[in-house]
Amino acid sequence: MKPTRLAPLSTEFSNSILGDERLKKRLMCIVDAAEKAPSASLPVQAGSSAALEGTYRFIENDRVSSEAVLDAHVQCTVERARTHPYVYVVHDTTKFKFGGEKHREGLGWLQSHNSQGFLSHFSICVSPTGEPLGTLGLYAWHRQGKSKGHRRQQESQSDPERESLRWINSSLLAGELLFNKTEAIHLMDREGDSYELFAFLLENAQRFVIRLSHDRRREPGRAAPTIPKLFETLSNSSFYFDREVILSARGKNRSGALNRSFPPRASRQAHLEVRATSQDVFIGNGAPTHLPPSLRLNFVEVRESRPPADEEPIVWRLVTTEPIDTKEQVAAIVDAYRRRWIIEEFFKALKTGCRYQEHQLESSHTLLILLAIETAVAWRMLLVRWMAQNEPDAPGKKVLNSTQLMLLTELAKEKKRKILGEMTVSYVLYEIAALGGHIKNNGPPGWLVLRRGFDELLSIERGWTLANAVISSKKDAINH
Repeated sequence: MKPTRLAPLSTEFSNSILGDERLKKRLMCIVDAAEKAPSASLPVQAGSSAALEGTYRFIENDRVSSEAVLDAHVQCTVERARTHPYVYVVHDTTKFKFGGEKHREGLGWLQSHNSQGFLSHFSICVSPTGEPLGTLGLYAWHRQGKSKGHRRQQESQSDPERESLRWINSSLLAGELLFNKTEAIHLMDREGDSYELFAFLLENAQRFVIRLSHDRRREPGRAAPTIPKLFETLSNSSFYFDREVILSARGKNRSGALNRSFPPRASRQAHLEVRATSQDVFIGNGAPTHLPPSLRLNFVEVRESRPPADEEPIVWRLVTTEPIDTKEQVAAIVDAYRRRWIIEEFFKALKTGCRYQEHQLESSHTLLILLAIETAVAWRMLLVRWMAQNEPDAPGKKVLNSTQLMLLTELAKEKKRKILGEMTVSYVLYEIAALGGHIKNNGPPGWLVLRRGFDELLSIERGWTLANAVISSKKDAINH
């Protein structure tokens, strides 16, 4: 079945291979319920004790794996990707933390041994225009035992179970899935800055744009202090163009380490200068001997030229396989990296929109099966918001059922808000946000306010359904 953009979400799982047709039918029922009320608890989503019992039986079934559940959505993602000449594959890792004093089977420690949860590395597929196409990969793991602490580079890179391998493995897996279907350009933040990763991607003919974290040598061995390293060379390389952009405000993080890397800032207009160069970079001391001694790569620097006196300048340094011969090519690299932000929105959709970390399941097996389902739910939430921003005139019936649209229309009339013709996707999004307390002048709504608004709409819909059921029951009693 060829996947359509806004068919019922359960169609994403219609080709699931679970070994039993009854299991597939139950999975599709669970997905339908999750799509209708993504932020609700499992009992509320299920709607009845029988359906809830069926949900628990499914996610606790040892014959059901999270990989098998997710694979159907992955295959639909590949089918959507093949309709584009190329796609971006955005990779990143997030932590899922679960509360409660009782230990949950299969979970490990996160920042400390006082917290329990697991880490997940995602690969999200995005079209050239920024449309979210779905998930290509999900790798989850937990930490047990003592922290390995700081290790020598040679010891760390020879560990076959090191966590950093997820960047290589996820990129190669996505490349295999898309092989002979479309071109992939891998996007990664600074955690993907690894000489080993660059070498593997080049060896496998994979394209990439990755933000740099580490300065590098431009000559082999221990270079003399008089030989400029990569960052200095890049800052003095050819100027291509400049841009004026609005930097969004950034609040204070709970973590001190995050505040050092991403300090709070007020919104401001920034003047950015963009430079680019091709350079050979050389392997560091202690690196694995199987890696090539040097790599020829392209580099781009985006630097704020006139920051406020009390602010650090914005600086992006990117490494890429993409050409840098013209201003247009360099601009395309910068714009490609900006697509990476969608994975941060995806994580917010999971954690705030779906409230994944609030589920009270007691084992990693059940949590990972639910994560596979809610990964598709979060993708659909991203797609709806993308449509509201990029296809605002699409009909609202693509995202809400007829009862919800009718109720939303009546609520808008009650507030004396004008509706010109058929409700569009954009209108629906802002009306739901208004139910959650959003003020339109504040800009696009966030996941928290959308979740509150959708919860309110679902409560109203349940009230409407119950009221009609009572009225219908009384009419039947009178007629009899």
